[in-house]
Amino acid sequence: MTSYAAARPTRPARPDARGDAGPLFVLGAPRSGTSLVYRALALHPRAAWVSNYHRRLPALPELGALGHVARLAPERRRAVWFGPGGDDAYRYASRRSLAERFFPQPVEGEPVFVRRGAVPGAAPGDPTVDVAGLVRDLERLRRSAGAAVVVSKRIDHNRRVPLLAEAFPRARFVVVTRDGRAVTRSLTGVDWWPDLELWWDGRARVLDRVAQGADPAELAARHWLHETEALDAGLAGLDPGRVRHVGYEELVRDPVAVLGATARFAGLGEDGAWAEELRRLSYPDRNRSTREVPVGVARILAPSLARHGYR
Repeated sequence: MTSYAAARPTRPARPDARGDAGPLFVLGAPRSGTSLVYRALALHPRAAWVSNYHRRLPALPELGALGHVARLAPERRRAVWFGPGGDDAYRYASRRSLAERFFPQPVEGEPVFVRRGAVPGAAPGDPTVDVAGLVRDLERLRRSAGAAVVVSKRIDHNRRVPLLAEAFPRARFVVVTRDGRAVTRSLTGVDWWPDLELWWDGRARVLDRVAQGADPAELAARHWLHETEALDAGLAGLDPGRVRHVGYEELVRDPVAVLGATARFAGLGEDGAWAEELRRLSYPDRNRSTREVPVGVARILAPSLARHGYR
């Protein structure tokens, strides 16, 4: 199996006089490996990120300084961010102790963007978006963390790429792609899937569509299709030099090399201690049995799989 992500050369971001290369936005459909890339990059000492505290208090970007607290306890950080086995970057709050929930950690942080009107689908020039305020917020976050680059991951970024690209002219985008058959299987296995609102279907919940007779696996396949199509449309007008593509398959096969190249692209640079920390994590390949999908799912996915280089 191959991915279109492997062969696209990209040039590294160049920090400006302040050492700021612009934010790095991690994009990709849900269950594609975006959380793994995000948290792995957030381990870098030159990275700032939206924490669980900043998400609750989006008007206080200075909470980015809590990243220093997390770095003081590397073993605890590894266990909280990636689980006891170091192989679970996407962990549910219901599975965590109270102490784990209070430990500073990278989160998606949608309130940080919604607070400034940057809702999914907002376009450049939308007067309801406080672009200057959003730019100030991320700069305050970066400075409070003493970092070079703000790394932000949010699935809804897929539908606001043009807005982010215009608001942050130095921003870079890393796109994580995974076989849609594996994503479909993964989506139907997570506990939040039945309650998910399908933005492409009038915000109907999955469980309501299933009650009306829809097949949950086919809904998951369509969700991957719509997310990837929205992302492709958003990226279409960007300078290719601002975009790096990472295939999930390449990531789990050679994680330190792939993440190292991504860090250089983002302007984070080399760091030996960070690379060693990456080696302490586990990267299991969860793309098992991706070819064994129902006929209806295969029919939905086929055109987009081919376009993205999957056979």
